[in-house]
Amino acid sequence: MMELPVQINLRITSKNQVTIPKTVRNFLKVKPSDSIEWTIDTNGQVSVTKGTAELWAMVSEQEKEYGNLSTPEIDWGTDIESDDFD
Repeated sequence: MMELPVQINLRITSKNQVTIPKTVRNFLKVKPSDSIEWTIDTNGQVSVTKGTAELWAMVSEQEKEYGNLSTPEIDWGTDIESDDFD
């Protein structure tokens, strides 16, 4: 386990980009296509955390397709194995 706190210095490229250091990627357990969230507090301190955007985007897409807990069930008619079926 890494000893905290850790300070890492980065250089911003001419296109205003930075590479996320391996130490940070490993600590956050992120991989390509994952998202990270940047939070800036009132003191100007920036926090970086693993994002949850993909999870909620997937939940939203599935909700559109399948509904959610408050979506009423579809009435498919009488069940074949039902005693009511003649």
